[in-house]
Amino acid sequence: MSSKSHLRLFCCLPVQKGATGVLQLTEEEKRTLVSEGYPVPTKLPLTKAEEKSLKKIRRKIKNKISAQESRRKKKEYVDQLERRVDDLAEENRRYRRRLDSLASANARLSTELRALQDTVAKQEKHVSRATPLATIL
Repeated sequence: MSSKSHLRLFCCLPVQKGATGVLQLTEEEKRTLVSEGYPVPTKLPLTKAEEKSLKKIRRKIKNKISAQESRRKKKEYVDQLERRVDDLAEENRRYRRRLDSLASANARLSTELRALQDTVAKQEKHVSRATPLATIL
């Protein structure tokens, strides 16, 4: 339920100036009035003190709902960040495995290259010794 619908449930019974009759308060308003030590008004018109206390209570209820919504949004945001951290950590692990694999392949290919270079160097040395004889003939 959204915070706006909470507000309608808890704070949407306005008191009209000059109204007479029975005052209808929500359970939340009654509970908050009692917990704050205010008497629960039942009849209209309200006295100035009752109007002031009811206005204060309704503001408190609205702030309470707003704070709950803020905490819910913050929790949702933190949960989203935690999921992102997990995803990035997994991606990082995959990259590290790939890096290890490529480093191993690079080392193997470097060793193979050195062996081939040594073979070519030996063949060139052998050919360079043979060349002077071929030139003489």
